[in-house]
Amino acid sequence: MDRTIKRAYAKLNLTLGVLYKRADGYHALDSIMQTIDLFDTVTVERARDIAVISTGMVLPYDNTIRRAAEQYRALTGRSALIRVVKRIPAEAGLGGGSADAAATLNALQELYGEVDEKTLLEIAAKVGADVPFCLRGGTQRAEGIGEVLTPVRGMKLHLLVAKPAEGVSTKKLFSLLKLPRVMPETTAVLKALSDGDLDSLCPLLYNALEEPAIELVPAIGRIKADMIALGAKAARMSGSGSAVFGVFAEKEAAIEAQTKLADVAFAQVCESI
Repeated sequence: MDRTIKRAYAKLNLTLGVLYKRADGYHALDSIMQTIDLFDTVTVERARDIAVISTGMVLPYDNTIRRAAEQYRALTGRSALIRVVKRIPAEAGLGGGSADAAATLNALQELYGEVDEKTLLEIAAKVGADVPFCLRGGTQRAEGIGEVLTPVRGMKLHLLVAKPAEGVSTKKLFSLLKLPRVMPETTAVLKALSDGDLDSLCPLLYNALEEPAIELVPAIGRIKADMIALGAKAARMSGSGSAVFGVFAEKEAAIEAQTKLADVAFAQVCESI
């Protein structure tokens, strides 16, 4: 095999709690993360050197795809030509860069198969905190800085994901974050997910970064309010923002809300996978 194509799926944070700032400067987190069916497409071909070509978004030279490939090459000597078609918006809290890196690592492993699963996860963690989750996907509890993963039982969610024109700088947001903050009710969330109980789940969705992010980008709060007005059972920011997801009882309700949602730079109806 000389070439393989992977989907790089976006993620949502159904919950996100911040425990404390670690000695290494990172923040200790506790989050329930969920893969959704919004994706970039990553094509990886055998090559003698590493090259990254992006369509749909201009990427800096030092991007997550290149860093993942460089880490893989450092261990194996293997290189690749990597093409990515970008659909996941940047500075959205949807894990687009992490998903691309994870898809790249999965593709490199499929082409070359020269590291074990443990080593692949170690490479992923070096590239970014969300990359290990994106390698595995599904519904997982993420602890540590996001690299300590526990699979949990998920449920089908009908979602509308929307983002204002302005993004949120994760670095700036965390630099302004004041601790302590309220923590999510993780045990209750896990039970609601396991039971498939949407009515119990929706009030428990929580993001400790949402309030300070709205101070930086007020449009986040407006989109949340608009989604609730359009019938969402809950609306929360994902990750460090600025994307907001609304949870709807039915896919048709999410589609109808999308047609009425105004003043957004990106909006797409999605489902959990």
